[in-house]
Amino acid sequence: MPDDTFISNGISYKLSVNPAPSDGSRYPIVILVHGNFGLGAPYGDQIRGFAKNLAGLGYLTAVPQFYSDDNPHVTDTTPFVQALRDAVAAVARRPDADADRLGLIGFSLGATTAMTYVASSALGAVKVLADFFGFLTSDIRTGISKFPPTIILHNKNDHIVDVQNSVELDHLLTPAINHEFVTPYDESWQEVNHSFKPGGTADIDSRTKSTAWFVKNMPPVGR
Repeated sequence: MPDDTFISNGISYKLSVNPAPSDGSRYPIVILVHGNFGLGAPYGDQIRGFAKNLAGLGYLTAVPQFYSDDNPHVTDTTPFVQALRDAVAAVARRPDADADRLGLIGFSLGATTAMTYVASSALGAVKVLADFFGFLTSDIRTGISKFPPTIILHNKNDHIVDVQNSVELDHLLTPAINHEFVTPYDESWQEVNHSFKPGGTADIDSRTKSTAWFVKNMPPVGR
């Protein structure tokens, strides 16, 4: 996954990209959005590995870094929506990118960022969404009608973002918008039980289910 950069608000940030197949076609874009722990160990490798696996199916995948360092920013609760827009725009300029087919996968604050992006964009701007233990805001609730096919994943033992956020999202999306609320995982590996244990059952199963969701709703086909 080569490192590139993108500019947001005059600041240069890292952007890791897995190119699409080099056959002259344009492929759907999948952006993976990290949370306030950033891309430090162990979650950075976890997210980048997920991006690499998706690229192996035929997606153009990218992992923007929304902090200028690798340190956790655990008090940050503000969605970085403009930075995500700038990252999407940078990836969309690539010759192998199909800018009309965009999917987002967000983790924690990154999921809230992705959902806010959807809620504040034109209807259909995002074709598919995966929400990994994100929290809801009034902006998200107001823009729920703009949501694409959405898969929701959470740990019922989460002490950082209560699973009720995902329960509520499931109710908000029912029945008008195609979505799947995966039965909340019962994982205990940290005191806070927030992110899924890298390589654990919840991690593997959630990636398998969300990958299948993306393939179904935004197939990795060039055009």
